[in-house]
Amino acid sequence: MTAITITITLPLPDKCLSPNARVHWAKKAKTVKTYRHDAMWACIHKSSHVHKKWKRASYTARFYFPDARRRDADNAIASIKSALDGVADAGLVVNDSGLWPERPEFLIDKETPRLEITFTKEA
Repeated sequence: MTAITITITLPLPDKCLSPNARVHWAKKAKTVKTYRHDAMWACIHKSSHVHKKWKRASYTARFYFPDARRRDADNAIASIKSALDGVADAGLVVNDSGLWPERPEFLIDKETPRLEITFTKEA
């Protein structure tokens, strides 16, 4: 049986989405709303062939940074919560509690920093 996967590409999350960020609530709320909306539309575009919501899915987040600085995996996963909510809004999964993370990957791409999230349907 072939695993069903969907990969979406987003910009790297804004620094104010980090759980360690100290930012005004209104700025964070606007950034969360925008990132969630962008993730929802990216998922709708990539998952148009999925006709039934998945109950569970694992996901791998690949962060392509412009430099080789050390990153914290827990903070990286927490910073994409609004994107995962957007994926649930798109209807890929029943709700975001059905999404389970794999260890995030930190890679370098100086020209095109980005976030790629690959979702794999679980049985």
